[in-house]
This record gives sequence, C-alpha cells and structure tokens, in this order.
Amino acid sequence: MNNDIIKNNFVDNQKARESSIDLNGSWEKKNRSITAAAFTGLIVIGALYFNVQSILTFVLISIYKIIYPIQLHGDLIEKINAATVQLKTPILISLITTEFFFMLFPTLWIVKKWHTNEVKKYIRLRLCSFNELLLAVLITIFSLPFCYYISELLVRSLNVPEIFRDLGSQVFAAKSGGQFIFLIIAVAITPAICEEIFFRGYFQRTLERNMGAKSFILTGFIFGLFHMQPLSLITLSILGILFSFFYYRSKSIFPSSAAHFTNNFIAISLLYTQTSSSKIGLLLNGNIPVTLAIVSLLISSMLILLYINITHQHFIV
Repeated sequence: MNNDIIKNNFVDNQKARESSIDLNGSWEKKNRSITAAAFTGLIVIGALYFNVQSILTFVLISIYKIIYPIQLHGDLIEKINAATVQLKTPILISLITTEFFFMLFPTLWIVKKWHTNEVKKYIRLRLCSFNELLLAVLITIFSLPFCYYISELLVRSLNVPEIFRDLGSQVFAAKSGGQFIFLIIAVAITPAICEEIFFRGYFQRTLERNMGAKSFILTGFIFGLFHMQPLSLITLSILGILFSFFYYRSKSIFPSSAAHFTNNFIAISLLYTQTSSSKIGLLLNGNIPVTLAIVSLLISSMLILLYINITHQHFIV
C-alpha cells in the first residue's frame, strides 16, 4: 500500500513538473512517442559525433604530420603508443571540437526543435544545494577503488595481456604542467558539460518522462557502451549509473556534471603523477586490495543513502 502511494506521488509530481514546461516542439505537437524521441536523438547525435570526429581527427593528424614529422620505432604496440604520444594535440583538439559542435549544440537544437523553447528548464540547468553537489563528488571519489577493482577482475578473467591494457592511454597522460591544464579542459571540463547535457539532460530526461527510475539505469549502461572501451565497460557503466542517479534524484544537471568532472580529473591526475609514485602506479594498474574495495563499497553505499535522504524533497508533491 505504501509503495503504491509513493509511486502515485512520484507520477503526480512528474506530471506537475511537465505541466510547468511549455512542450511546444514539433515532436510534442504530433504526440509521437517520447521514448522514440530519446533513442532517435541518441542515434542521430551519436552517429554524427563519431563520424565527424573520425574525419576531423584524420584531417588534423594529416596536417600535424606534415608540420611535425613523427618518428616511430619498435614493434606494432610500441609504434601505436609512440604515435599516440606524438599525435596527442590533434587528437585532443578533435575531441573538444566534436563534443561541443557535434554533440552539445545538436542536443540543444533537438530539445528546442522537438520539445520546447524552454531548453534550460528541460535539461534541468537549475541550481541545486551545496550538499547535493558535495555528496555527488564524494560518492564518486569513494566508489573509484571498488570500480577499479571490479574492472581488474574482468581483465584478469579474460587473460588480457598487460601490454594491451594501457594501449592508447598515453593520449591522456600529461608530461608538463601546460599539457595537464590542456587535458583538464579536453578530458574533464568538456565531457562534464557536453556528455552530461547529451546523456542526462536530453536522453535520460526524455526517457524519464515515461520510464521514471528505470531511465537512470538504462542511461548509465548506454553511457558505458558509448565509450567503446570493452575492458572498462563495467567501470564506465557503474559510473554512468551513478551520474544518472545523481541527475534523477537532484533534478539538476550540476551534481552529475560535478561527479563526471571529478572522475575524469582524478584519472588524468593519476596518469600525470604515476611516474613519481609507485603507489599511484599500483592504483592505475588495478592492483587494489580487496579490503580497500570493500571499504570503498561500504562508504560509497552509505553516502548514497545520505544522498537519497537529502534529495527526498524533489519527490514530494
């Protein structure tokens, strides 16, 4: 009985929120499926993003190689890693350009064209409490050892040779302070804005109108698949579900963006400092003690319960 009351309150609350937005877009006026809109946007923008990124990366690398001829030596793996290091700049420029111009802008256009002129309101570009923001960051930090541990279990179970584990990762490793700042812009700030508005602000937001809580689980899993990193799929999916959970509970884009930035910032910071600390190297290689993974899970779980408690007001009619 209590569950039915809670469910009805949530549905009523969702309807109240929807009614406060003028859904005057072309898709809305034709009363088409909202779920279809979410997946159509995902496929169209995803295809645009990946295709343009591939072409732009190829063009920028070709130009860069003319200006700065690269030298490759050793076997195939060594050549790939060397090329990644030397071609880091055009790769990151391509990443920033395509995320803003072929992910963020098309997403905002679709929201305005298909759904509503009130774009900020639809994607939930609204302020949240400091506690919600802080907890989202802390949950992300404390969950990482557990995520890395699970990822390493998968890699070991598949018997993936160590030489393949970090293939291409050097593009995210800074060798100087200037490179580190550039990486923060490209790998931490840019995805925290563009990917969050695309995945959470549009895809999840639109799915949520029909699916409710199920939307954040599905969005998180698709977020993991989107990155096309099979060895990191479990970690990326767990983090994706966490980011989606923050968005769902807070009804704001900022907690998930802060969590996304935190995760990516930690990753590039670890790569930046790994040469000066063997302990950092152990963390990056996934050699995390099971006790640390358990503590990580327990603390992050308690913080999630606290997050649920402080966001309960968003689910009261």
